[in-house]
Amino acid sequence: MIGLLSRDLRLATRAGGGFGLALAFFLIVCTLVPFGVGPSGGTLAKIAPGILWVGALLSCLLSLDRIFALDYEDGTLDLLATSPLPLEGRSRSRLWRIG
Repeated sequence: MIGLLSRDLRLATRAGGGFGLALAFFLIVCTLVPFGVGPSGGTLAKIAPGILWVGALLSCLLSLDRIFALDYEDGTLDLLATSPLPLEGRSRSRLWRIG
């Protein structure tokens, strides 16, 4: 399991682009929502945790399609599906490298 995680992290750093895009989207969401809501400090204090969570989850969705794309193209996903390692463990190791 640790070997899969280290492999996925190496592949993520080689591919590049995903983490920066997700971080930029998160920062843009967190910056622009207060402009839409208004300058009221009370309102912003109430919705701030929700905005942070929504921004984080939406930024994760940007790279969701790339999680298994390379494994599907080269046939690794088929091999992992037939391996003794549970697919839940493989999915968890892939989710560590989103971005």
